[in-house]
Amino acid sequence: MKFNYQLANEDFLAYQLFASTKSKLQTRNRKRAWLIIPILYVIFAILLFLTNKYTMGIGFLIFAGVWLGCYPLYSKWRYKRYFQKYITENYKSRINKNVEFFIGETSITIKDIASEGKINGAELEELIETQHHFFLKLTTGVTLIIPKHAINSIDELKKNITQMGAEYIDELQWEWK
Repeated sequence: MKFNYQLANEDFLAYQLFASTKSKLQTRNRKRAWLIIPILYVIFAILLFLTNKYTMGIGFLIFAGVWLGCYPLYSKWRYKRYFQKYITENYKSRINKNVEFFIGETSITIKDIASEGKINGAELEELIETQHHFFLKLTTGVTLIIPKHAINSIDELKKNITQMGAEYIDELQWEWK
């Protein structure tokens, strides 16, 4: 099976966002940032209530509630913006460049403008399917991005790669949150 494609900014962004949601460290950091500020404001509100400054205390409680409600939207926007800048800076030489992808019986050959590589089937760890992409994770930690629009037969791709030993992971319901 052979196909050609080009990776756009959106393809790299989709992978970065996906990897971010699967990272325990980043998930923990986002939750921590979501909770620490409201906890501090509630503590300030309690201290203000103890000193009979009820109006300011209520203001701090309202701000804590607003933070809890709005921070997930802000965090989603901020992380996406950060990754867009990161991609523009670090992947500019790979964006919109042709990639040749060939799946053999026991290996995969990838060729782009900078290099050509052969990956043995034993090095394939996971084939992750999202709505618009496949992410082929290798045992070395490297992940290959394959946009679905470039593939003629999705079922054949899944079959060939899983036969080489990669575990198929269905993430069709995944979305950036």
